[in-house]
Amino acid sequence: MVCPPADGYSLVRRMPPPNLSEKLLASVSRDFFRPLTRPSAAIYIDCAERLADVAGEAGRIPHAEAIALIREILAAHPDIVLDDDEGASLRDARQRAGQIFNRLCDSSWIEDQQLGLHERWALVSPGLRPLLRLLRELAEDEIAELKTFADTVRGVCETLERPNILDPRLQEPDELRSTVTDCNTRLESAIIQLHGVEKLISLFDRRQRLSDSPAETLRLLYSEFSAGQHMVCYDALRRNGLLPRLQVLRSRIADRRDDPLVKERLAQGLAAHYHWDENEAYHRAEKALRDLEHRLAAIRHVADAIDARMASFNQLSQQRYRYQTELRGRRPEIVKAYCDAINAAHEGMRLASLRETEPDFVPLVPEVKFFFGNESLARTRRVKSPADLTFGNESDRAEETAEETLAALRERQRLALTPQRAARLVARLLPEKSSVLMTSDFTAADMDEMLDLLAIAAYEHAVTADGRRVRWSIEGPGKISGLTPERIPTDSHAGWNVERFQVRRG
Repeated sequence: MVCPPADGYSLVRRMPPPNLSEKLLASVSRDFFRPLTRPSAAIYIDCAERLADVAGEAGRIPHAEAIALIREILAAHPDIVLDDDEGASLRDARQRAGQIFNRLCDSSWIEDQQLGLHERWALVSPGLRPLLRLLRELAEDEIAELKTFADTVRGVCETLERPNILDPRLQEPDELRSTVTDCNTRLESAIIQLHGVEKLISLFDRRQRLSDSPAETLRLLYSEFSAGQHMVCYDALRRNGLLPRLQVLRSRIADRRDDPLVKERLAQGLAAHYHWDENEAYHRAEKALRDLEHRLAAIRHVADAIDARMASFNQLSQQRYRYQTELRGRRPEIVKAYCDAINAAHEGMRLASLRETEPDFVPLVPEVKFFFGNESLARTRRVKSPADLTFGNESDRAEETAEETLAALRERQRLALTPQRAARLVARLLPEKSSVLMTSDFTAADMDEMLDLLAIAAYEHAVTADGRRVRWSIEGPGKISGLTPERIPTDSHAGWNVERFQVRRG
């Protein structure tokens, strides 16, 4: 049975854990990272990737084939200047490849294995694959590769939401240890992927600061950056409801973290699996539960940090565009320089005396007008006076009665050109569909019928009082002889001459 330390302190003083540098240097040599600091680092990175891919899971490749691959990488980087120990003074490509092979062996990225006189192999070092994985993560720029983090977080939520998954009375110590360790590992991977999105935004931020023109600034902001693309991770959290689920799980883990029985059972599983002593296992159990709670909360914090970076990028783009167009645009500088040159050449002179002066250039426009003096100043904005919506002046309206107002409204309605009055005349003159009538075939008897005829020319369809829809169309010589109105025949209606047209009911 693993018991917690008395009063929260161990009876035996625990040794502080070793620093990361101590653990790292105990696993790899001091020359392990030297190829990355050389000017020719690109050659070493590409050689390591090709050798590891060709070696496959077996982890070894014939020496001759390794030299051939290195020669291909050297040919692909002709602009990189090698150092003396890399074969800079050698003309033979095979000898230069042999020098790069030796440097890879010195850094312990690969190992040279000689099994016989004619059997020589290049072995991929165990430490090279984690280094390549780190380099690939740093170079990742595809948002699609980062979308899987939502699947990882969803899997963690489904695991921790299972009934009694962390119940110390129902779970064995090793099962409890396996669940907590697995969730911590998956959450750490998801957080790294989210930080990868931050890295993508920071790369756009760096490119925006180096943009050369307003067009490039707008292209980066609206075409390449694409807010919807980079919000895919945060949108995935929102769409699947993962943020509320993470908050609920964090509260549950916080309760389990303070449960002594949970820590005791988890410490038993850790002690049996890693062969730690009781005190060490108990402290590791506390740390594992604390890390699980913090990582569940960190997902939202990183998502908020992504939002802040995106807002900062948008603000930077706006400031960059304003600086390029208003403060240091090329055209304002050209105009200012030209005006300064004119002022210097004609200092002390008046514009009136320059009327007969030969111009510096002739603008390629039909007419040019330059505003100067008072005309060049901004004009005072004219405020429109409020429209008078009354039917008469104040004195007439005061004496007007309700009957007179109603009569005026009726008169206005009678004179209005409405679709209904047009439909009424069409239905009376053309009772059948597809029938045709010319304005010369009838005569408007009074002003009302004259207005009905004008309404026919103004509209194409209407609904009658009984709910039927009436459609019609008009044609006439006015469409052909519009530029010669004297050729258009007219018909007399109610004392007015109306251009002849044809009405066809639809």
